[in-house]
Amino acid sequence: MLNNLSLREMQKADLAFAAERTAAEGWVSEDLSTLEGFFLHDHHGCLVAKLNQQRVGICVATFYGKSGFIGELIVLPEARGRGVGASLLNHAVQRLCKRGAEAVYLDGVLNAVGLYERNGFRKVTRSWRFSGYLSGELDHPVRRMLPGDLPQVSVLDRACFGADRRFFLERRFQLYPELGYVMISGDEIMGYILGREGRGWLSAGPWVVREGAGKLVALLHALALQAEGRPISLGILDVNQEAIRLVHALGFTERADSPWRMVWGNGGELGTSTSCYAIGSGAKG
Repeated sequence: MLNNLSLREMQKADLAFAAERTAAEGWVSEDLSTLEGFFLHDHHGCLVAKLNQQRVGICVATFYGKSGFIGELIVLPEARGRGVGASLLNHAVQRLCKRGAEAVYLDGVLNAVGLYERNGFRKVTRSWRFSGYLSGELDHPVRRMLPGDLPQVSVLDRACFGADRRFFLERRFQLYPELGYVMISGDEIMGYILGREGRGWLSAGPWVVREGAGKLVALLHALALQAEGRPISLGILDVNQEAIRLVHALGFTERADSPWRMVWGNGGELGTSTSCYAIGSGAKG
């Protein structure tokens, strides 16, 4: 580590600085509300880098038990090329491992893949970013998600995703209850979708459907009721070719600069189930 570089846990007063950094990178979905969610979930995993006593970088490490996710790794342009990013990355990995994580995941933007590979990460699959327009429709057996559905949604998500994301699912529903839908068979939830909205866009995900549920696109069409002419964005791992074929058929197109899902340690399977149709975010899976 650089002699004049220090790393510390993020404080509440740092959240505005972190939001400025994500906005400067054009990460419109990683806003103050998102960063507050990471802080509320586990402020010990939210890191700030200081160079010569000035804040120059941020990183977030999300702990999921035997695995973890790293996101929001940003270094100010004037401080890049000096080892700040690698120091933040390795410190975040070490924190997760000390807590018991055996595998650490991230979605690496293309120009940072080399940095991650030099620090022990390897590619798992492409993490495609899609966008498109879709007409809204509420069709049986899909209905609005209710607060009482969250326990069953969390159990389904954990079985399909491979780790407990309950905090983030509940927070997403709390912030955007109108963007939550479930697919029902009798008293059982067979699938769900959550979303979030911003100025001029609507984001879909997580989107999880139990194998054999049928009518997969009904959840996405239900969410599209809230789009009101805005484009819908979502992220799909390349391992789920059925999901990719489905959104292609709906007219969605992928971004050529979509990141790579990468992993450090013993793993590579988290979130790659074919029941996971869209990721929640690149920073938490």
